[in-house]
Amino acid sequence: MEPEIRNEVKQHYLLMKITIIHPFTPQAAGVVEASVATYHSQPHAKALQQLAGEYPEYKCAMAYFTPKWRGYQYDYNDINYQFYPVDFKWNGDHKKWKKQWSKSCLKAYKRSAPEVNIINMSGHSSPFSHALTKHILSAGKPYIPMLGGQHYSDTPENRIYYQRAHHILVHTQLQKESMQTMPMFKGLDIRVFPLGVDTYRFKPNRKHKRQDPKLLYVGRIVELKQIHLAIDALKALVQNGFKDAQLDIIGPVFSEAYYETLQVQVKRFALENHVRFLGHKEHNELPKYFQQADVLLLPSEKETFGMVMVEAMACGTPVAALNGSGGPKDVIAHGVDGLLSDKATYTDTVLNHFKTADRNAMETAARAKVVEAYSLEATYRVLKQSVTDALKQ
Repeated sequence: MEPEIRNEVKQHYLLMKITIIHPFTPQAAGVVEASVATYHSQPHAKALQQLAGEYPEYKCAMAYFTPKWRGYQYDYNDINYQFYPVDFKWNGDHKKWKKQWSKSCLKAYKRSAPEVNIINMSGHSSPFSHALTKHILSAGKPYIPMLGGQHYSDTPENRIYYQRAHHILVHTQLQKESMQTMPMFKGLDIRVFPLGVDTYRFKPNRKHKRQDPKLLYVGRIVELKQIHLAIDALKALVQNGFKDAQLDIIGPVFSEAYYETLQVQVKRFALENHVRFLGHKEHNELPKYFQQADVLLLPSEKETFGMVMVEAMACGTPVAALNGSGGPKDVIAHGVDGLLSDKATYTDTVLNHFKTADRNAMETAARAKVVEAYSLEATYRVLKQSVTDALKQ
């Protein structure tokens, strides 16, 4: 932007609010609320931070709900983090992220809606998202749905919600192509908003590699993540000559019952000395775990994109994922920069990788894939264009 044009924009749009709102509590998404600024939606946060740095007239924010009785906010790296109290209901809807509601948030948006509103919600959308956009549109402001997942609810309310949007953001080309075949999204402006990685922080460190495989899982401990398949893969390695193989499991416990099931599985296979449950780790701690691992196991039943996937690949650590889970198929080239298989052959795929694969070539290819297609710069370019186009409205 030329200096004279930039000055004119600054004078006209002083302190324009650009907000990415997550209309749910971090807890409902399996995230520790106190770690939101350093853990959740880091590509979005980094892109917002860069936007705020380039455009001082923008006030960038990330908004969430909170189970606390009072709302609060704080600033971190040029981003204002806002937390609105979630409404508690006797039917327990406050625990279901697709059904959560916040009167406090609606009042705030009715009083003063941001100039640009990016709403992060699944393709099912939510009644709260519909209500929120009424206040946004009444203020003459645009909104941009940002969709995760591969499932959508084609309802009259959702059709209106998507048709009135300025445009729609998704995280993979595969997701965009799938949506374009659906009547609900026909003719709409759908853009790919890649989830980029800081490739200067997430980078290889070969000196930590061990002779026997070191496996890693990073994510919520909950049934749909199918962590038991990772333990099955470890068992196969130990039984096939890799006596010192190890699996580290990082992430918050989201299902106590499933966590106990995994512990029973470890004991039944006599893997107590091979498996470590390390709990939640801050985002800035993750690079060293990726660097030390030989493969990141991602046997999730459904995976919209999986930031841990590209973060691991940026560290030169290939990912073993399920072929039909969603996002991994759009990122991983099987046998080249990672592994894809179905559920029934997952264990054999991991085992054969350590028996026969050119591991160095795959590690190099994994890193190269992320540097080329999933850098933070790619994320920022799309965010900047989205905000610029929305402000023209």
